[in-house]
Amino acid sequence: MGEMGVIESLRARQPGSPLGRVAWWYFIHAVCFTWLVTCYRFRAWGLHNLPRRGPVLLLSNHQSYLDPIAIGVACHYRQCHAMARSTLFRNPVFGGLIRSMNATPIERGQADLAAIRRCIEVLRQGHALLLFPEGTRTPDGTTKPFASGTTLLIKRAMPQVVPVAVEGAYDVWPKGRAMRLTGQISIALGKPIQPQELLDMKGDAGLERVRSEIEAMRLSLVDRHRRGLSS
Repeated sequence: MGEMGVIESLRARQPGSPLGRVAWWYFIHAVCFTWLVTCYRFRAWGLHNLPRRGPVLLLSNHQSYLDPIAIGVACHYRQCHAMARSTLFRNPVFGGLIRSMNATPIERGQADLAAIRRCIEVLRQGHALLLFPEGTRTPDGTTKPFASGTTLLIKRAMPQVVPVAVEGAYDVWPKGRAMRLTGQISIALGKPIQPQELLDMKGDAGLERVRSEIEAMRLSLVDRHRRGLSS
């Protein structure tokens, strides 16, 4: 692959973004990867399931504030956009940092139509978007029911849907408690699901299918942890 081919390949990982922003993502990616591997024995499975092109909606369980970092590191070939609660942007330094990593503020606990429209726009531009449909971090490590509004997003943007499971992040940084400096965090990506397949299911059955797949993958990661990540 020639020089132009390499540049175009990098640009394709975050369509429409300046090359400098793409490079910045990979700099932060390298820092976070080193940190996660060193302190949390980070591992990821199923990376071949992530489509390299086109709109992708990654739906994940939510164990801790570390989840977006760990998933972003796992999704090496796609530079994800993500929604983050608006209060995280109050600090101008931290807010600027997460904005530079494609985070968009959303008002939790209410219908934030502007944020929803932004999600649809991001997907229609061919990006990968990360969402946590539980709405908040789990209180016990398990995967809770998903908010039904995610179905509307799938219907409007028609992205491929990739289930993502996080395990270990709850033990490292549970809700309402201090973060541990060592531990074990793993990510698993499931096979992509075509949007119409989920929309053809009645009511919230499509989302429940995704939630069930994520919880099954999470339990598989629990088993890997118990066996010392030997397989």
